[in-house]
Amino acid sequence: MNRNWVKSAFGLAALAIAMAPATITAAQAQGAGGDKEKVLVRFTWQFKGEHAPLFVALDKGYYADEGLDVQLAEGSGAETVVKVIAQGIDNIGFGPAPGMAEAIGNGLPLRVVAVYQAQAPMGLMSYPDIALKTPKDLEGHSLGLTGTETFAHLWEPFAKLNGVDLSKVTKVTLDYASRNGLFVNRKIDFQSTFLNVDVPLMEKKLGIKFNTLKVADFGLKVLGDCIFVNRDYAKTHAETIRKLLRATAKGFRDAQADPHAAAVTLGQHLRVKLPDDLIEEQLRITLADTLKPADKPLGWQDPAEWQSNVDLLKQIGVIKGSAQASDYFTNEYLVGSTASRM
Repeated sequence: MNRNWVKSAFGLAALAIAMAPATITAAQAQGAGGDKEKVLVRFTWQFKGEHAPLFVALDKGYYADEGLDVQLAEGSGAETVVKVIAQGIDNIGFGPAPGMAEAIGNGLPLRVVAVYQAQAPMGLMSYPDIALKTPKDLEGHSLGLTGTETFAHLWEPFAKLNGVDLSKVTKVTLDYASRNGLFVNRKIDFQSTFLNVDVPLMEKKLGIKFNTLKVADFGLKVLGDCIFVNRDYAKTHAETIRKLLRATAKGFRDAQADPHAAAVTLGQHLRVKLPDDLIEEQLRITLADTLKPADKPLGWQDPAEWQSNVDLLKQIGVIKGSAQASDYFTNEYLVGSTASRM
């Protein structure tokens, strides 16, 4: 993994994503924008069940109550979005913490300000007739990886952690539009996946119970969804970030209390409609790994957990720079917060 994360020119992909049409604003959700401060949150991928808590916060007016006119926008992969945020085209992102740690460790001016999942639900999947009990089962088979996904950057270190002979695994690089089709048509044996997104979607559509493997169970236990920000933006918008985190915590609280209602809320915003029960299943899997600190605001980050993540990513060669967890995250926007606890 020898990518240059710190090129000043990020190309047309970054500009295209900044102007992507798939955005939902508080004004659209509630019918008014007023004089509220405009804030855009860029997801690292398309809208899906795990994003429902933010849509709950949007539709229930929690962001508006904080004086924010929040816009929720789709992305096209963590690798692209972190560059967009780092360059200041957008300033706030939501996505898997490992991608943010990799970017920060390789020089991008970002900081994680809240983490919501104890571990990223990254995994592998196969048809029932292809064994998937350990990573070694991939040997002698083909594996489909999407170039911009988080696990694509972690695959080789993960394989080495588990003694997988990379020469015995045929890696097939996919684009997101074709990946599921190739897997469904048995053109690839395994594919990487987020267990809270693709697996429930494909099992419902095809009526098949797929074999799955959670990479966290095999040494790659890394933090999950987080909110991350451009460092320069954070210096001048500290109160904006505090307001955003308070309102987002309320969305998570309500989604936990009533996952079905949260799924219905998200479903109303999807351009490509999905059944509410599918969105709810995606959300419930997400919430099962959501951190619930007993005496801290939702989103609070454990320094020891972060240091463990940084140590692991450093050990397997994902991070090239600082080994100090404090360079990657901060709780300063949650200190003294009355953000909801779950």
